[in-house]
Amino acid sequence: MAQKEITENGITKLIIYTSINCKEYPGGKIQRKKVVQGIAKNSQKANAIERELIREIEREKARREAVGTNWETLLRLYELWARDEESQGRWVQSKQTLFEAIRSLHAWTQDWYKEAASNICASDVTKLFHQMKEKGLSDSSMGKLRGDIRKVYEFGMLFDHIKGIKQSPTTGVTIRSRKRMRTEILRDDEIKKLLSYAKTYEPSWFPIWAFAVYTGCRNGELYALKWSDIDFQERLITVQRSYNKKFREEKCTKTGDWRRVSICEPLWDIVVELKKSHDHDVQRGACKNPGYVLPRPGLWQNGDQARKLRMFCEEIGITPICFHTLRACFATELLKRGVDVPSVMRVGGWKSLKTMMHYVRLSGVSDKGITDPLDYRSEDPSLTNKALLKAVGETFNSEGDEGGAEIIRLMSRRFPTH
Repeated sequence: MAQKEITENGITKLIIYTSINCKEYPGGKIQRKKVVQGIAKNSQKANAIERELIREIEREKARREAVGTNWETLLRLYELWARDEESQGRWVQSKQTLFEAIRSLHAWTQDWYKEAASNICASDVTKLFHQMKEKGLSDSSMGKLRGDIRKVYEFGMLFDHIKGIKQSPTTGVTIRSRKRMRTEILRDDEIKKLLSYAKTYEPSWFPIWAFAVYTGCRNGELYALKWSDIDFQERLITVQRSYNKKFREEKCTKTGDWRRVSICEPLWDIVVELKKSHDHDVQRGACKNPGYVLPRPGLWQNGDQARKLRMFCEEIGITPICFHTLRACFATELLKRGVDVPSVMRVGGWKSLKTMMHYVRLSGVSDKGITDPLDYRSEDPSLTNKALLKAVGETFNSEGDEGGAEIIRLMSRRFPTH
């Protein structure tokens, strides 16, 4: 508790400040401040104002201890905790994923800010998803937000910021599952056409697209690729870092692991040409990105690589794809050429077998010829005749009544009497 007099522009003001510890509030403390004029420090009126502020924050503390914090405060507490976890390396998701999740939570749940988190129910979550659907948001976006809301509630219940509930309001709220359609990828002849036309009409993009097709590297991995990552003697590329354009920083790969990719003959020719050009630019002091392998067109620096590739594909008359689909082309073409699945996963940096099986289905190698062993055509024509005669009620057993009994049973099954 404090009272302080200050003078601004010849006017004396009294600042009355009060605070109380409360773990349900950001910073662990509820604070109130009031600025008044014409009241002396420690006067009867000033002390009355101070007591009123104390009662106000005590009521706020009691309310929070009874029902827990409101959604806005809970979200801010979660953000502080999650950012600290991420900085300490204990957060599972990437920094960018966490940043986008926090931004999405603030953007879509502003109507909940003043509501006690314990009072938000499944109907509120459902209403929110209906609003998102009306604004054209995809089912996957709603699914991500549902998961982020659940994490906030799990945090609140773990640290006792929420009172009176034992589960998230997202429990029981269903979202229509996304139907996974077949991904459009380039055929072998379309890849050849893409690289052939790019070499002539898009020389700055040609090596970027070629590296994506021949190595399967992700966009950020290609952007961060340095000459020190290339072993010219063994003809190997070590993929060990990625670039995050949002935070403008280099980090580890998506899986947090490094891998090596062999340089095939057509890619080797491109590497040699790029090295000569790079060394020449360095010697004359004209190299804009010394140490990095690939050129950096403006659209790539701005994050518009997907739009550029799609537009070029449409222009030359092949299947329009986004930049990341080149990685799918890399995987499917290797599988078509007989490379085993574990090797493709290792060289491409995939850890999820579920993702790799999607590429296996795209390549079609696991489907072709599966039904070839099936052949129900009879080699003995008499068997077909016998089956036909039995069906119309004839018998091939003229020596006894077994055949007749068999036919009676068959006929009774086909024409029941009741």
